[in-house]
Amino acid sequence: MAKMVIFSPISGKVLLNGSPVAGAVVERDWKWAWKDETGNDRATTTADGQFALPLVERGSLLGSFLPHTPSVRQTILIKHEGKTYKAWMFDKEDYKLNGELQGKPIRLTCRL
Repeated sequence: MAKMVIFSPISGKVLLNGSPVAGAVVERDWKWAWKDETGNDRATTTADGQFALPLVERGSLLGSFLPHTPSVRQTILIKHEGKTYKAWMFDKEDYKLNGELQGKPIRLTCRL
């Protein structure tokens, strides 16, 4: 069974007016077209504004040998003090680790 990266691991920092934001909720959602799967997870920023979300990986026996175009809709929202901010909107079209940024890890600096 082939391993398929649905969402690469992400790390980042949330800032407001140049200062770290503690306690912001970072919500990550995905919709994987191949299996019609949706999922989500979340992290809360630390005192220094840092957050991290782990690798999301799935397996598929059929997907490992049947030709198809990978399609994963990815979204990251940041919620802070009653407001919601868009941090990441992406349509992933491969199953590679760090395929979102052509092999580079996702490290975000989010300025609210």
